[in-house]
Amino acid sequence: MKRLLVCAAAAALLLSGCGSQDPLEANQSQDGSLVIGSADFAESELLMNIYAEALKTTGADVQTRPRIGAREFYVNAVRNGELSVVPDYTGNLLQYLNPQSTATETQQVYDQLKGAVGADMELLDQSPAEDSDVLTVTAATAGTGVRSMSDLGPRCGEFVLGAPAEWKSRWEAKIAQDYGCVFKEIRSVEAGNITISALTSDQIQVANLFTTSSQIGANNLVKLDDPKNMFPAQNVVPLAHKGKLTPQQVEVLNRVSRALDTDKLTELNRRLEVEKANPADVAKEFVTTVGL
Repeated sequence: MKRLLVCAAAAALLLSGCGSQDPLEANQSQDGSLVIGSADFAESELLMNIYAEALKTTGADVQTRPRIGAREFYVNAVRNGELSVVPDYTGNLLQYLNPQSTATETQQVYDQLKGAVGADMELLDQSPAEDSDVLTVTAATAGTGVRSMSDLGPRCGEFVLGAPAEWKSRWEAKIAQDYGCVFKEIRSVEAGNITISALTSDQIQVANLFTTSSQIGANNLVKLDDPKNMFPAQNVVPLAHKGKLTPQQVEVLNRVSRALDTDKLTELNRRLEVEKANPADVAKEFVTTVGL
């Protein structure tokens, strides 16, 4: 599950502030200004800055509201018009808006999502850039013939999987159904460097990571193909308050989406994670490359 779960009380404090005035309400659009928000993790904040820089090229007065919190808070803020635009991910947004959906393929997810956003919001073009769950192995393991989840299935009994705590309840039955995979053990491992260290030291042999993690390339890990689409598509997509953006502004964000693919987003994340670059500076540079 995308890394959006935060303490409800903390998120409520963020939205309500210390006094009686809602900071989002106090700063929402005035005189045509746009308020761009983000969820509470670095990639979302980066995308927020990219959207903000792109929209500034249209002459708009743009404000940013980073790290708002969980999906329930920022989606409601878009719905109510407190936020003009927020970046999101198609599969998880669809699951939030329509928990009964079983769509997994990119276009199927996007088409269903367009019908689920309701009258007060609009979905702009989805990007080729995708940040989804992915199972990874070392190059040595891949060299033994494990390069896809189909290859993995009959050999799962040999391997320990390291994944976030919620993985077992969400995916254990599904991977057994789709790929006949029953792991030797599913070990709860914190995301990030701890997972990478466990994988490269052979404490685990398979790791659940995210496709835009710069650590995958840095450690020569191999992403396992998912031919049965067990993990739903998670394409980056701007979610906007209905009618807030002009046609020119919609097209500017659509151009950004078209220019952003998974490799480019991974590189932008690498600059944040490894070079400790400022997300606003990285965003400006990227928007310049788009030609805006």
